[in-house]
Amino acid sequence: MSFDLGVFYTTRSHTDEEAVRRYVAYCEEDDLSSYIEPSPAVDAFLKELTAELPQIDDWPEESIDDCPWSCAFDLSEGHVLMPMVWSAAETVRPRIVTLAEKHGLVCVDPQSEKILTAPWLRSEPRPWWKLW
Repeated sequence: MSFDLGVFYTTRSHTDEEAVRRYVAYCEEDDLSSYIEPSPAVDAFLKELTAELPQIDDWPEESIDDCPWSCAFDLSEGHVLMPMVWSAAETVRPRIVTLAEKHGLVCVDPQSEKILTAPWLRSEPRPWWKLW
């Protein structure tokens, strides 16, 4: 079992529920054409993250026990899903959130079903009485 985070680019704000739905679509590889919004910001995020914390396949073999990742990332030009070992979550999670905010990306925590990035990337659901 791993602790997972997802980061993605979008041109509009999302509710927590919308972000989790999008995360699940990435995991299940549903019709991704409606969810992947390519952006160089995703590549910049990935390069900066892996310069500091290389992916598991690039981690030095002699110190593989220190690798925070539980398996390789799932990624496209519009998203990155990062599964990590639970023991690394407390230290790696804040770094991922900081980098996502720096690059203007949404970071979603599927465990808590919450968006972790800055408020300007989040939209709040409207109460039912304000829908019209």
